[in-house]
Amino acid sequence: MQLVETPAVALVGTTQVEAPPVRLAAGALTAEFENGGLRYVRYAGQEVIRAISFLARDENWGTHPLHLGDVRIEQREDAFEVRFDGACGPTGGELRLGASIVGHANGRLEFTANATLEGDLLTNRTGFVVLHPLDVSGKPVVVETVDGKRQDTRFPEQIDPYQPFRDIRALTTQYSDAIRAEVRMEGDTFEMEDQRNWSDASFKTYVRPLALPWPYTLGKGSTLTQSVTVCVRASALATADTAAGGPRASRVSIGSGSSREVPLLGIGVRVEHLDEALEHADALRTLSPAYFIAHLDLRRDDPVRALPRFAQLSEAASVPYVLEVVLTGGVNPVDEMTRIAGAVRGQTRPLALQVSAAPDLKAVLPGSPWPPSPSFDDVFAAARAAFPGVLLGGGSFAYFTELNRKRPPFEQLDYVTFTTCPIVHAADDRSVMETLATLPFIASSATSLAGRTPFRVGPSTMAARDNPYGSSTLPNEAGSNGRRICLTDNDPRQRSLFGAAWNLGYFAAFAAGGATHVALSELTGPRGLFEGARPTPLFHLLASLAATRGATIGALTVEQGDTPIAAFAAIQQARATVWLANLSVQPQALELDFGAASASNATIARWDADTDFTNAPQHRAFGSDHVTLGPYETVEIHTAT
Repeated sequence: MQLVETPAVALVGTTQVEAPPVRLAAGALTAEFENGGLRYVRYAGQEVIRAISFLARDENWGTHPLHLGDVRIEQREDAFEVRFDGACGPTGGELRLGASIVGHANGRLEFTANATLEGDLLTNRTGFVVLHPLDVSGKPVVVETVDGKRQDTRFPEQIDPYQPFRDIRALTTQYSDAIRAEVRMEGDTFEMEDQRNWSDASFKTYVRPLALPWPYTLGKGSTLTQSVTVCVRASALATADTAAGGPRASRVSIGSGSSREVPLLGIGVRVEHLDEALEHADALRTLSPAYFIAHLDLRRDDPVRALPRFAQLSEAASVPYVLEVVLTGGVNPVDEMTRIAGAVRGQTRPLALQVSAAPDLKAVLPGSPWPPSPSFDDVFAAARAAFPGVLLGGGSFAYFTELNRKRPPFEQLDYVTFTTCPIVHAADDRSVMETLATLPFIASSATSLAGRTPFRVGPSTMAARDNPYGSSTLPNEAGSNGRRICLTDNDPRQRSLFGAAWNLGYFAAFAAGGATHVALSELTGPRGLFEGARPTPLFHLLASLAATRGATIGALTVEQGDTPIAAFAAIQQARATVWLANLSVQPQALELDFGAASASNATIARWDADTDFTNAPQHRAFGSDHVTLGPYETVEIHTAT
């Protein structure tokens, strides 16, 4: 029986609706007001600030939701003004906020916040956060520090593991020959971190340096006032009408194959989901990934019981496995690896082994001491001795951030591995999709770190499989009542068209960035590939990508239009396969240039809101140089080369 879904559930996996932002405009200055903050501050179409928000973070780095009241918005041709009240805190009312936002047509914007504490508030950070957009990477910036000194420098190109700028009072960025903008922050000392570490498409300037003690208490009756002022300076060229020409369609041109092979595709399997995974062994065989990652955590998993069952799944599905081991960190790694090797003896051996000590899965903030842990040398030597002749990987089973901050001796490894998660700092639809633009920077930085040692990614999922910044991941409502929340282990978009589109963009980015292996999703469980017994859109997408094993990466030229798309191509046996995905809720018209390939015999399969995913989407005759993608739709096109 086909499941009946609402359009929202098909698109994003949940009936929970995101409130639309309010667009603000004063001459060439535009912004969006959303949940008490500003997003996408632009001047003459140039984005100068990604976001400005006043936030209160708890002692576990969770953000207290801001409950708005009495929002007043006034818009005129030459200015806009927003005033609002708000409250937040553990009980919802410890901090009372009064805020005003004023924007002027001359490019000046002022955001002021006055907070009063109605009760004690234990916090790791309370104050303004300012995000610069991703494309300032490498751009010139003048940093003014709190002592009045000014330094001419640039935003980092390779991802900085710590804070590129500290003791900040103002940042003046040169966006182009025509536009520069100063951001001045008053009321406290600010510093910046490179949020690309977590795949956020931004650089974050935040209040209160991490070198100061945290958490700290804002006492009842205390007040604080902070402000952020943006001043844009633009030439007449920048202020010309940027809307001329109307909407832009994306254009995709298909070239010949490259010399690089498509990365091998894998998925994850965890011990707690092994029973269900074994029930889906036939589906794993149908999916046919190059490998699955068998995750074994010695803090809670029994290798004697788990490892024979991983081997059983591998044999039943005819899919080899990579053994991923988390050592406790409190026992000699030789003893733990010897125990694991004994449990594998007589069973199907792993294709590769990747190992990490548990303390290295937790984040260590700048200035904080690293927790006691076995050395990389001892861990890797124990792994080599226990599994001679098996490929050895290491790095971080947490996120790229942790790899960047605690770097292993890469020369001792056969490969480096890490994961990413798009919902560490923000979980709204647009922020999640924007993380895809950061992946080329992560791939470039990983290559720079590892040198000649190849790197692998995953298993990465939209939801968090672990929380390096707290005691656990956050729970979520089941099914279509699921919310978009940071660091949850169950993101409803995993099972939707949104999830398939995001995963295509993820695979394409790391394929272009040089990863040899990319593991996505898990077979079963909340980060799995099934909705009940029915395969999800992502199941069929991964099966399609897995079928390209041994193919070369096809050359694509993508001219992005007004809404973003993901694109990937593989060349195999005189046939080109092209995947295209709409990364937005807006329909997207695409122009296709097949080049030397023939469009006359092309076929197309669609992953859209009308598709029944009980079976794989079917190909139909296409033969066109145009295609329109619906919200979060993915298409697969076959054509002869």
